[in-house]
Amino acid sequence: MGNLFSALGTAGGALKAFQSALDVTQNNVTNSNTPDYAKQTPILDSLSFQPQNGLMGGVTEHTADTRNSFADTAVRQQTSLLGQFQQLQTSLAPLQNVFDVSAASPIPSALNQLFQSFSNWSTSPGDATAQTAVLNAASQVAGAFQQAATQLASIRTSADNDIQSTVTQINQDAKLIQSYNATIAKESSPDPGLEAQLNSALESLSNLANVQVIRGNSNTVTVLLGGQTPLVIGEQMNALQVQPENTAGALNPNGAPNTQILDSSGNDVTAQITSGSLAGLLSVRNNLLPSLAGGADQNGDLNVLAKGLADAVNNLQAQGSTTSTPPFQAGAPLFAYDPTSATDSAATLGVNPSITASQLAPVQTGPPVVSNGNALSLAGLGSTSQINGLNFTQYFGSLVSRVGNAAAAADTQTTAQQSLVAQAQNLRQQLSGVSLDEEAIRLVQLQRSYQAASRIVSVVDQLAQTLLDIQ
Repeated sequence: MGNLFSALGTAGGALKAFQSALDVTQNNVTNSNTPDYAKQTPILDSLSFQPQNGLMGGVTEHTADTRNSFADTAVRQQTSLLGQFQQLQTSLAPLQNVFDVSAASPIPSALNQLFQSFSNWSTSPGDATAQTAVLNAASQVAGAFQQAATQLASIRTSADNDIQSTVTQINQDAKLIQSYNATIAKESSPDPGLEAQLNSALESLSNLANVQVIRGNSNTVTVLLGGQTPLVIGEQMNALQVQPENTAGALNPNGAPNTQILDSSGNDVTAQITSGSLAGLLSVRNNLLPSLAGGADQNGDLNVLAKGLADAVNNLQAQGSTTSTPPFQAGAPLFAYDPTSATDSAATLGVNPSITASQLAPVQTGPPVVSNGNALSLAGLGSTSQINGLNFTQYFGSLVSRVGNAAAAADTQTTAQQSLVAQAQNLRQQLSGVSLDEEAIRLVQLQRSYQAASRIVSVVDQLAQTLLDIQ
């Protein structure tokens, strides 16, 4: 009779093990579409059968987690790079509108009209209409530069806002990860659903910045920005901050400062951010934009172009004369700009408010005196080397090329990176993703095993009842 009860206990244990395995399988099926869920595999182990030692065999179940830390790390790394390139695409788009290659682009169009107006004026130096056309063309040039400078300032402001909102999102994700750590630390056994939520938060954070994730003994995670600066350590979270760079001692102390990212202790960690959307924003904000619009450490090539144009025209005006006979009268400056700020030349470029048409200087005083010689020299500025061996239009074209190449590179890198992210995700799916076919096969196997164990319980029950009836 004792052996029957032992067999009944063994069969009951098997039923419990099979039911647990069925629950795991059902949970996998339920979460097959849950982002970042890693399938759980029920493992059935046979117990030792040694009747002489009181061991009656049977089956026990334990659940194995298929989450692969290497696969998760690969996805996070590729996601971080994708976030960087996609942000570059977004941030460079408005710059392409400012630095347009088309003939209708405001600055090159205005430059062409200015030099054409000089050329037309040179044929009739005393013609009031031609003189007025020069002044109008100069006004259009100034307006085009001011418009470009205003657009760049707006793009810089937008980048600053985007950096602040991205850092805010990083802190929010870090706070969420901290809360998951706190919950996980209290769990007596791993919760695959909670692990999926934690991993999803880690991927969201990786899209924003490059982070390293280290698993602790209690399944909590430590998150390091750039592999160095702690964002989350267990149940502790350290927030990032945004701050303008100190411009004391800079080339242009009053120029727009670069943006720094500080850790919770106030240390500059900007250099640690090498991928993610924050890296893309910082690259445009601290490198490309200052090279174009100027900043604390750079004058900005748009300002170099505006100043170079104004100085070249004004110098020729000063060398020429409004009269063809002595005493010669030097021409008045055609352009004016703020000489005290190298980063505001484009924004403040304008036509000299005191100049009149009669103060345009067409005469080259020589010797010999040429009545339209200076006007021809002004017209020739458009085709002669002025800045770094380039004429003004070519120099603007180099800015267009810089922005265009950066945008093209971002497009190419984004397309390639999307494929790499897909590959990393597919590999992880193969390792830990839920296959409904596999779960269906396991479900059938477990159901049959459960039915067999149930049959054993039924047989043992019948035998026990028969023995009781005999007694």
